[in-house]
Amino acid sequence: MRRLGLTFLLGAWLWATPIQPSHAEWFMDFYLGKSFPLNSDLTINQPANNSRFTIEDVSFDDESFSDPPYYGLRAGYFFERYPSLGIALEAFHFKMFAETSKSKRFTGTQGGAAINVLQPVNAVVQAFEISHGVNYVTVDAIFRNPMFVDQERFPRGRVQAYVGVGPGVVIIHSHNRVEGVSHEQDYSVGGFGVQTFAGAKVLLFKHFGVFAEYKFTHSRLKVDLSTGDATVNENTHHVIFGLTVPFR
Repeated sequence: MRRLGLTFLLGAWLWATPIQPSHAEWFMDFYLGKSFPLNSDLTINQPANNSRFTIEDVSFDDESFSDPPYYGLRAGYFFERYPSLGIALEAFHFKMFAETSKSKRFTGTQGGAAINVLQPVNAVVQAFEISHGVNYVTVDAIFRNPMFVDQERFPRGRVQAYVGVGPGVVIIHSHNRVEGVSHEQDYSVGGFGVQTFAGAKVLLFKHFGVFAEYKFTHSRLKVDLSTGDATVNENTHHVIFGLTVPFR
C-alpha cells in the first residue's frame, strides 16, 4: 500500500507540472525484463487428507531468461485534452519456482495431526512451479511529464518520465508435486492483482524510442493441487527494458 500511495503522489506531481502543448497519441511498448519474487508463506490445503498447513517464508527463483523469457506488451492512448493522462491495456509474463531444497518451518495440521517443525520443503512439497507463467493482464492509468519538447519533431517531448498503476487478472499455468503426487494446472485465472510502475522514455526518432521501467506487482494466487489447493502471496520487483512506438 505504501508503494501504491507513493505512485499516486508522484502521479499528482507530474499532473501538476506545467508542460508545453502536446497532441493526442496512440503508442505501443514491447519489452523484456527480469523479475525478483519476494519470499512468501505457502499454504497447502488438502481436505481429503485432513491437512492444512503453512510453509513459512518460502523463497522463489524467477528464471527470467529461460524459455519462455520474461516479456510484455502494452498498447495505449494519451488524451488530446489531457496530454499527461493516458490509459493502456498491458499483458506481461514472468515465472515463479519455489526453492524446495531449503529448510522452512511447517505449522498447521498434516494428516489430522498438529505440526510445528523445521524441515526441507521437499520433504512434503517436491515441486511448486508457476512455470508457464504468472501472466498479468491489466488496465493501466498512466501519468507522464514530457520534457525537451520540440513541436516539430517531438511534440510530446523527447524525454518522458511517467508513473502508473494497473489492476487486472492473473492467469497462471502451474506444475506441482506434493507428497509425491504430481499435478499440472492448465491456464486459468489464479487471482486478481495490481501493478505500480515508474519509468522514463527517450525518443530516438519521432516514432521510435527506448525506455526503462521499474514495476512492483502484488497478487494472491490460488493454485490447484491433485487434491485440494495451495495459496501464495505473490510480491515481485521487476526491471524492464523495451522499445516504444508512438503514433498519431
